[in-house]
Amino acid sequence: MCDSMVNLDRLFFPEHVCLIGASEAALRGVTPYLFALKKVNFNKPIYCVNRKKKKVMYGLDAYPSILDVPGDIDYAIIGVPAEEVPQLIKECSQKKVKYVTIFTAGFSELGTEKGEKLEAELMKNVTNNLRIIGPNCLGPYCQESRLVNTEIFEIKEREGHVGYICQSGGHTSAFYFIGENRGFPFNKVVSIGNQCDLTIQDFIEYFTTDPKIEVISCYIEQVKKSTQFLGILEESSKKKPIIFWKGGHTIEGELAAASHTGAMSSSYEIFQSAIKQHGGIITESMEEMADLTLGALYLAPKKLGKNVGLVVAGGGASVELTDEVAKLGLNVPELSLDTREKIRELIPEVNTYDRNPVDLGMYGWFVSVFSKLIRYIAEDPKIDILIFQFMTERAPQFAERLNDRHIEKSFLKRIKRVVKTVSIPFICILPNFNIIDPEITKIRKAFIDELTNIEVPHFPSTYRAANVISKLIEYQKFLDK
Repeated sequence: MCDSMVNLDRLFFPEHVCLIGASEAALRGVTPYLFALKKVNFNKPIYCVNRKKKKVMYGLDAYPSILDVPGDIDYAIIGVPAEEVPQLIKECSQKKVKYVTIFTAGFSELGTEKGEKLEAELMKNVTNNLRIIGPNCLGPYCQESRLVNTEIFEIKEREGHVGYICQSGGHTSAFYFIGENRGFPFNKVVSIGNQCDLTIQDFIEYFTTDPKIEVISCYIEQVKKSTQFLGILEESSKKKPIIFWKGGHTIEGELAAASHTGAMSSSYEIFQSAIKQHGGIITESMEEMADLTLGALYLAPKKLGKNVGLVVAGGGASVELTDEVAKLGLNVPELSLDTREKIRELIPEVNTYDRNPVDLGMYGWFVSVFSKLIRYIAEDPKIDILIFQFMTERAPQFAERLNDRHIEKSFLKRIKRVVKTVSIPFICILPNFNIIDPEITKIRKAFIDELTNIEVPHFPSTYRAANVISKLIEYQKFLDK
């Protein structure tokens, strides 16, 4: 990384936090930040500023100005009317605050002369090395320091290894929800808003140096300082996968982005091309960004190839899986004769198929058969990746027929043994056909949790899994260059 990299340690690990605009009203100003910090037991001093009141939520004392707060302040959050912000930035500068998040909206994102003037004015009041996040944003989240920005964010026990940078407050919390439920918890997150000072590349560069962050995902509507951005992206992409979803693909979407964060940009085709040339990975939706984030976390560290082994219980499903991976340029090679002979010792010839895809028929529900077979295929020299399908909807039926009350746990136990002893990556296709049966939902949740523990990514469809493989192979080609 370059010598000019912004050290954001005191932003994500502040020793003293000040909330400017806190009150006794739960949803007013920055009071939601206070509620969220208390909820997760943030253990550093929190100071509150309110020009009119001496007490705020939880009975905390309030100071009339940040200049009246005793001691140093690393990080302040401003949530007051936009017209008051420039003066508060001046006071934060005098106080020698290191970082300020401006939660308040009403600046350049409005596309009005008044909003643009206010943003320019607040920046003129920045002195003493103060750095600004926003305006019009939520600011940072850090799992390790317990710094949160809304009550939506929690501190989970499972350590996160994803860094997320987002230009939208709503998409910040939405993607957090997805990650925590898909199996890629977050280490650090930041909502950056208008980027009047700190930009997306500042956070990409900082996250790249963080040893606990293995994948960086970004939602953006506008790139500022594009030459600097591309230079940092190229260097950072050599070290970690960096995934992008851009808002404003169409003329209509671009206009919506302009009204949201004031973002207007060049054509989407130019953006795509530039990102790919500099090592970034492009996605087209939040759903796809989630797929790539999960896949990159567990698959990118391994050498990926195009030859896929497919395991499924059902003839129609085997055809579907083959079609889906082929659409994205992956191969389904015939297994070696040695592997096929081993498979034939496990399953009969009728209503099964042993060449690849391997259709087990009803034998796919015999745990011992399934576990031996996936090992044989994973050890076949023609196979680079193994994809298997598991239908949680059918687990209760076969649990009863085979007298195994927890059949899904039996499968996971055997899968874990195989995954630990073979070198190729595994992927699970986990269809979601039944979303209302509480028993099925419970089984699926437990299955996903254990897949996460053994670092096997899961996708609801084969096409989505194949798309991840294809894009990660392209990323590895960039690294090979």
